Amino acid sequence: MGKKVRTLLRVSSRQQLHDNDIPVQRAEAEEYIAKHTDWEFDKEYIEKAVSAYKNGVEDREILQEILSDAKERQFDILLAYMSDRIGRQEEYSFYVAALNRLGIEVWTIRDGQLKTEEHIDKLLNYIRFWQNEGESKKTGMRVRDTQRELVKSGKFVGGKAPFGYRLVPSGLASNHGRMLKKLEVSEEHAEVVRKIYCLAVQEGMGYERIAKELNRLEIPAISAGKWKAGTVRGILTNPIYMGYLAIGRRRNNRGLTRTDRREWTYSEKPVKELEVVSPAEWEKAQQIREARKEKIKASKDRREQSGAENGSVPFRTGSHLMLLGLAYCGCCGKRLKNGSYHSHWVTKDGERKTSFAGRYLCPEKCGERSCYSQNYLERPVLQAAEICLGHLRPIDMAEEWRNRQKKQREKAEKELREVSRAEAALKRDILTLEEKLPEAIRGEYCFSEEKLFAIIREKEQRLKEWEEKGKRITDILHETMIRCSVAERQSSAPPDWAEEFRSAGADVKRMVLFTLIDKIIVKDGEICVRFRISVRDIGLRMN
Repeated sequence: MGKKVRTLLRVSSRQQLHDNDIPVQRAEAEEYIAKHTDWEFDKEYIEKAVSAYKNGVEDREILQEILSDAKERQFDILLAYMSDRIGRQEEYSFYVAALNRLGIEVWTIRDGQLKTEEHIDKLLNYIRFWQNEGESKKTGMRVRDTQRELVKSGKFVGGKAPFGYRLVPSGLASNHGRMLKKLEVSEEHAEVVRKIYCLAVQEGMGYERIAKELNRLEIPAISAGKWKAGTVRGILTNPIYMGYLAIGRRRNNRGLTRTDRREWTYSEKPVKELEVVSPAEWEKAQQIREARKEKIKASKDRREQSGAENGSVPFRTGSHLMLLGLAYCGCCGKRLKNGSYHSHWVTKDGERKTSFAGRYLCPEKCGERSCYSQNYLERPVLQAAEICLGHLRPIDMAEEWRNRQKKQREKAEKELREVSRAEAALKRDILTLEEKLPEAIRGEYCFSEEKLFAIIREKEQRLKEWEEKGKRITDILHETMIRCSVAERQSSAPPDWAEEFRSAGADVKRMVLFTLIDKIIVKDGEICVRFRISVRDIGLRMN
C-alpha cells in the first residue's frame, strides 16, 4: 500500500479564485503525485482567500485541522505547490518541524521535501519562510504603490461602494479577466448624504444627534437596523462625497487606526460625476469636527484660553443656552458657564409640571453682577445679529444648487446618449439575426434554429433592460429640468437674511451666531458684541 498524500491549496484573495476554486494548483498537485508510484491521493485541504502573512498558524483553521489529523496518523505526506502556500512568516518553519515530529513528510512541488532532521535543514526552512515573509511585504508595498497611483489618477481601486453610490461595470477587465467596476451616484441615497451634511454644517449637530434625527425621520439605514454615530462619522469624513478618491485613511498598526486627513493620498483632480456635496461644504464639516475634537482633548484652561480664537464652532448645539462658548465676563475674562435650573411641582389635580430657568453665570462671581438671565443676554444679541444680517449684501445662494442640478442634467443626458447607442446596436443585431432565421431553419447557417432563437431572446431581453433604464433616466432628467426652472425663477429674489435668521430653529441660530460673532463681553449693564465680519463693533447698553 502506497503513502497517503493530502494536498494543501491556498490563495490569499478572492481575486485569485477561478469560479470560487483553485484549479491550477490542483492540476499541478495531481501531476506531481502521478510521478511518484508509491503515492496515492487521499484528501484535499483548501483555503480560499486566506492570507498566510496576516494570519498566524493559530489563526488558520485548516492548518489546525491538518495538525489534528497528523496526530491521528491519517496520512503520510502533505503536499503544497510552494512553501509560501503553507505560510509567509518565520513561525511556519516550526509548524513544518511539528509535522515532521509526528511522522508526516512535507513536500512542495517547487522546493521538494522540507526536512527538519538536521540543523542545516531547520536553518534552510527558517530562511525559506523568512524569505516568503519578505516577499509578502514587498508584494504588499507594490500593491499599495499601485493603488496610490490609481487613486491619484481618479480610479476606483475596489471594495464596497460607499453609501450614496453603486457599483456598475466599467467596461474594462482586470489581469485575471474579471470585469472591473466603477462608482456611480445613487441619487436616492445621495439626498440622504446631503441631509447629513446639512445637519452637520448648518445645524451643528454631532454624529449621535444626526443618527437620532435620521432614525426619527425613519430614513432607512445603510444596512438593516438603525443609523449609528459611527456610520454618520464615516460619511462625514469620506472625501469621496466631494468628488475626491482617497487612500491611506486607516493604518494597520495592531488593529486599524484612523490617520490624519493630511496624510491621505487624494486623487489629483476631482471626479466631478461623483460629487455629492461641494468641496467647501465638505471642508466646513471637517473644520467643525476637528474643532470639537480639539476642545474635547484640551484641558479646561486651554479651552478658556483658546475660546475666542477657536469659537467659530459651538462645542455642542443641543444646549438650551445659545451663547455658551461666546459670552465672557468683562471683569475676570472667564467664559460664562451654565447656571440654569429646573423647577418641579405637582398641581392640586396631581399633574406633574416643570419649568426651565436659563441663566449665565460668571465662574468667579466677580463684579457687581455675576448672573444674567437667558432673556436678558440673548435678546439683545439676537437683535444685533439680525441687524448685521440685514445689512449683508444680497448673495445668490441658489447658484451652487443650480450648478449641481446642471451637472445632474448633463450626466443624465450623457447616459441617455449611451442608452440610445446601446439600443440602436441591439436593434441592428436582432434585425440581422432575424434575417438569418430562414438559413437556420434550412440548416444552412452556422447556428441551429434553437440556438439562433435563444440568442435573439437574449438580445431582446437586454434591449428591454436598456429601454427601462432609458425611461428611468428620462424621468430623472425631466425632474431635474423642473428643478432648474424653479431655481431660475427664484434666483431673482435673494433671501432676506434677517428674516431667515429670525424664523430659523435654535440649532441653526446657534451655528450662525458662532460664525458671525467672535466674542460677547458682559459687564454689569453693558453687553458688547464683537463681530468677525468687517463691520464696526456693535455696543448695546442696557438700562
